Amino acid sequence: MKWDELTPMQESFCVHYTTIGSVTFSCGVKSALAAGYAEKSAGVSACQLLKKDIIWDRIKALQAEHMSRNQITVDNILADLEHDKLLARENHQYAVAKGCTELQGKYLSMFADRHVIESEEIQELKGLERAAAERDARISLEADIEQRGEYEH
Repeated sequence: MKWDELTPMQESFCVHYTTIGSVTFSCGVKSALAAGYAEKSAGVSACQLLKKDIIWDRIKALQAEHMSRNQITVDNILADLEHDKLLARENHQYAVAKGCTELQGKYLSMFADRHVIESEEIQELKGLERAAAERDARISLEADIEQRGEYEH
């Protein structure tokens, strides 16, 4: 990817957006302001920038540089979480230990939301089942009414 295609303001936006520890980190509006975009339109500018593939490619490249420079790896993060969890348990800080376990589980995708997405065919079958159940209930009700009518005469 050619980063020279970015304007100086776009490059500045990407740098501010990826500067860990700054107030602009992962905040589009603050990054746009810091990059020199107008205050009145910083939100719109940030939104437009973050919709561009070239901006996201640059952001990912900058993040990769930060991770490489700081030797941040998945293994290091997981090891830190395990260490923190053990220390928390030793100090009876069970909420902290639970948080570490949850983060480890999230990384492993163990806690995915379980939303069932039904196909149109399944939805159609369920509709047919409901209609059949309603029909059966009507038939049963009519039979009850008819039977009562016989006993009343």
